[in-house]
Amino acid sequence: MLIAVDVGNSKINIGYFTDKRLFAQQVDTHPLRGAEEYLHLMDDFMSRNHIEKKRGIGGIISSVVLSHNRTLLDALRKLTEDEDAAVMIVDFRMNTGLNLKVDEPDKLGADRIADAVAADALYTAPVAVADFGTATTITAVDRHHNLIGGSIMPGLGLMNSMLGRGAYLLREVALEPPVRALGADTEGCIRAGLYFGTAGAVERILSEIEKEAGCPFRLVLTGGHAIAMDRFIDRPHEVNPELTLEGLRILYGKNRSS
Repeated sequence: MLIAVDVGNSKINIGYFTDKRLFAQQVDTHPLRGAEEYLHLMDDFMSRNHIEKKRGIGGIISSVVLSHNRTLLDALRKLTEDEDAAVMIVDFRMNTGLNLKVDEPDKLGADRIADAVAADALYTAPVAVADFGTATTITAVDRHHNLIGGSIMPGLGLMNSMLGRGAYLLREVALEPPVRALGADTEGCIRAGLYFGTAGAVERILSEIEKEAGCPFRLVLTGGHAIAMDRFIDRPHEVNPELTLEGLRILYGKNRSS
């Protein structure tokens, strides 16, 4: 069995890959807990879902919050009761199966690497991933398996929060998809701006990427807001909320014997 951990700015997604299926658990990223508490959370989840715990469980961690890495590494090793358990932390030097054609590959987010690896393996390239999390990112892979770059913009939650903090007459609203683009009150206007605005930005950015790359890209949506954003994206697309975890599974397989 493999346990894949994706540490995001807001949430930690933990995937348990058994022979039969993927089980997914989510916990808040902050505050940082101790290794024993993460161990208890994972142990309890496995018990409740009848996931058999065995010695030698593999583990892989993707993290954009580097301060959490050591603690989660310790928790995974304690879970297997094996200090030498095969646990990896994703970075750009791993065997990804991709060519990282960006100027600073060492600064490329581990989650974006995992997204790109999964999209290239599971979908037909050229393919782009729109990941709707704390940030909304687009990551593009061309037909030659080159990760060629993308874009980063504030996510739905960040935009919502900053409007509430920075605009005197506005306040943060519940993140609920609007029924229509024409808001009839302040909250409706904010929701319309957040959801339709994010969708429009993603589609425009991807259109510009296609012009620059000289080819169309298949689009895959993932991240915590992917399901909510599904109906706002007009262009054909796939939705795979667990794409990052799938990428971690693929990365583990590529690097297990490296």
